[in-house]
Amino acid sequence: MFCMGCQKDLSQCTCPDLEERLDNTVLKGSFAYRRCKKCKKHYARCKCKNPEWEIRDQPKDTGN
Repeated sequence: MFCMGCQKDLSQCTCPDLEERLDNTVLKGSFAYRRCKKCKKHYARCKCKNPEWEIRDQPKDTGN
């Protein structure tokens, strides 16, 4: 995956707002990605020794 901000692969991305931009895309309902529960980063940027993966996708409707 490629960052449109810094023009680098996500594993090399230097943008401080990358996760925020990814989350905004998720909220629009057109994107999902794997991220680490521990560091809250996209899997390509995670440096955790024992990462815990989750799928970051559109929030579930709670009916409220």
